Amino acid sequence: MKKNAGAIRTAWNYLEAFHHLGINVDYVHSNDTWGGPMSGAEMDDLKQTGLVRNIYHLSRKPENIRNLQHWLAYRVQRLGRDVSSGRCLPSFVTTYNQHLFNEILKKNTYDYIIISYAHWANLVRENRYTGNAKLMIDTHDFMTAQERVWKKFNVGRAFNKEIKRLSLFDAVWTVSADERYLFQQFIDKKVVLVPFCAADNTMREGVEKNYDIIYVGGDNVHNIKAADWFFKEVYPLLDASVRYCVVGSIHRYVPDRENIHKVPYAEYLEDYYPRARLAICPMLSGTGVKVKVIEALSYALPVVCSPRGVDGLVNKTENGCVVAASATDFAAAIRKLLQTPEYYKEVSIQAGAFFKKNHKKENLYTIIRNALNN
Repeated sequence: MKKNAGAIRTAWNYLEAFHHLGINVDYVHSNDTWGGPMSGAEMDDLKQTGLVRNIYHLSRKPENIRNLQHWLAYRVQRLGRDVSSGRCLPSFVTTYNQHLFNEILKKNTYDYIIISYAHWANLVRENRYTGNAKLMIDTHDFMTAQERVWKKFNVGRAFNKEIKRLSLFDAVWTVSADERYLFQQFIDKKVVLVPFCAADNTMREGVEKNYDIIYVGGDNVHNIKAADWFFKEVYPLLDASVRYCVVGSIHRYVPDRENIHKVPYAEYLEDYYPRARLAICPMLSGTGVKVKVIEALSYALPVVCSPRGVDGLVNKTENGCVVAASATDFAAAIRKLLQTPEYYKEVSIQAGAFFKKNHKKENLYTIIRNALNN
């Protein structure tokens, strides 16, 4: 409910698209991973949006030992995972949350079952309760690349597991053009590009520019590494008069300076993007599309980014992004945009045109309708 990460905003995109297409949605979430349980107030708020019909939750283990059969099964499964050698792609599916998921399927008949992330793919493996539902997996990211930050990570085993899991589904959805290309080489199922889309704000004018640079990010490992690099290597190369706005939990890893305004949490980013002259995305690692880049382009803001910043975009050039690999080039790109009005206007026009062609919310409705019908 906080909408404080790109993956969460992608999920909201889907819910809004399903609602627009007149589809009833039952929403299933995990109590244990990536945000933990939803509070009663959050569930009420989600239902009041009208985007979901029912809300179900999954837990990895029973709350107490009295449910002995499921508790013992969970402990045995956990022991097997702990003693296995060579870390690879984890599965979040346990005997108990599988049981809870199956109970949902027994009570309801669905036309589509959409799983987000390969970590949860095994919920539908050889599952007779899925009935005639079409099975879709929303990959979000290339998880083998995401998980390889761990020590003793076995890339070969992980990639093999990821491809096998994705192959369980009738169709694979990706937010990244690069990942669509990759998965098409190894999966004999339909692989569909379902890009992150946003409202078109390219024509917003008349807003005072309080900031020169806006930087939006959560506090995941990739963003932390990026912020550390930018503020240690690039920030000192720029004039002290440059004004920054840092939005999101990444603010905790940004130094306190007079020219840096920090916003720990913003429910509505439209309160900040129009007030900035350009955006930055100094990502050094990670996969998928960088949602912060698409959001900036939706305001026709030029984006100065590292090579990772254009990952997943259908065009790598003339898209509103200025790519710089080194700290000196990154700083030079920012200076050129801030100091050269003609160049700034050219890149801004490219940003707006690229966004309208590829990432307008109206495009998403058509893409998802076709993805479901096919």
